[in-house]
Amino acid sequence: MKKRPQKTLAFRPGHARRALAACAGAGAALTGYMLFEAQWLQVRRLELDIPGLPQELAGMRILHASDLHAGAPGPGSRALDKFIAAAKDCDPDLVLFTGDMTDKKKELGPYVSRLGEIGARYGKFAVLGNHDHGLRKTVMQDLALKLLGRGHRGAREAPDGSRQAATISRTRELLSRAGVELLANECRSVEMGGGKVQVCGIDDFQYGYGDLAAAKRQFDDAADLRILLSHSPDAVAGLESGDYQLVLAGHTHGGQICIPRPGGKILLSSSGSDYGDGVYRTGAAIMHVSRGVGTTLLPFRLLSRPEVTVIRLAAGTGAGTSPAC
Repeated sequence: MKKRPQKTLAFRPGHARRALAACAGAGAALTGYMLFEAQWLQVRRLELDIPGLPQELAGMRILHASDLHAGAPGPGSRALDKFIAAAKDCDPDLVLFTGDMTDKKKELGPYVSRLGEIGARYGKFAVLGNHDHGLRKTVMQDLALKLLGRGHRGAREAPDGSRQAATISRTRELLSRAGVELLANECRSVEMGGGKVQVCGIDDFQYGYGDLAAAKRQFDDAADLRILLSHSPDAVAGLESGDYQLVLAGHTHGGQICIPRPGGKILLSSSGSDYGDGVYRTGAAIMHVSRGVGTTLLPFRLLSRPEVTVIRLAAGTGAGTSPAC
């Protein structure tokens, strides 16, 4: 009985070239889209119900912006331009920045004057983030920690305090030229329409500069509403119920580059935080975590559009969302 000859697969260079071309085309398309998404700024409008909010403060509008990363390679300056244009149209009562206003701390000077173009009825306040202090880690470090389940939570040991003081002093002076007041473990009270709002801000919590106790010692008992600004959302774990009614944070970029996987997504820039982006009702307060405006290290975003948020406060017991403007 004759054996049937076995079929062999012939190598055809044309097939390989077409496969490589298809992969290259898909990669180029994905890269192009991620560059586009990094510029696709979303202006979101949220309505947050704050329990016990007096009628005098109902309807107040807060512009929350975070992680501008001005000066970052690629889309950094263009994203800043789009943010400034959008912010001018939002007519806020307060403008609140939650850190990482530049990609590297030495880059703040050339960009800070742009923040003066944004108006606010009752003031503009900001806190510092890790990039403002010159403290960074790489995307690959973030990803490795995430894959290993060893993402950072809580505060690290604080670096050199003298460097912290120098950064605060320099940044405070620069921001003041744009009408922005820097809060470094400090609080300020603002009279607003017959009510009093106290805005407190802590220095970068992730690297151990934040001091919640120092801010708490400055509490104004006459305040009708107290807001905490923190670059890292993980600072909320150190709060007691009643300390603040609203917490604003950033830092995570909403992941910046989000890779789908079974059961969820890998968020490259979440830095191990328990919070990604959006509104959270914690035991201590309502918190909004911004996806931020800019990018860091890589000029890309995927499934995490940059955003600036206009928050309207209402008296109530829950948190609601209205369509973006």
